[in-house]
Amino acid sequence: MSEPGPEVMARFVGAENVERGRDYLERLDPELHRYIIDFVYGEVYAGNTLDAKTRALCTVAMLATLGQQLQLGVYVQAARRQGATEQEIREVLRQVAVYAGFPSAWNALATMKAALERFDENETGRESQP
Repeated sequence: MSEPGPEVMARFVGAENVERGRDYLERLDPELHRYIIDFVYGEVYAGNTLDAKTRALCTVAMLATLGQQLQLGVYVQAARRQGATEQEIREVLRQVAVYAGFPSAWNALATMKAALERFDENETGRESQP
């Protein structure tokens, strides 16, 4: 079950974001960085009971419920990397409305829209590079 945290992190947030995330977290708090890399990605996200897409969609729902818009944007993109469609993400956020309230879902949908626009721009730019 255990897998190197940076490899798992790369699958979720994109390989291009691992170094930047590592540098940011290391400056913020080296011990928190270790917890996130080793435990969150190396143990929890590396687990094989849930597939990566389901895990990412669960994370989207929880972050939306908690109103954590910055991290929500990151995990909307992670869900896309794991094969979730925009419609599946929207459906998850509609479910959030039932249990966390319409304002939470509304904010989350706005965050999703912006995150997917950035994701699509980045993916289109990557496809046109040699």
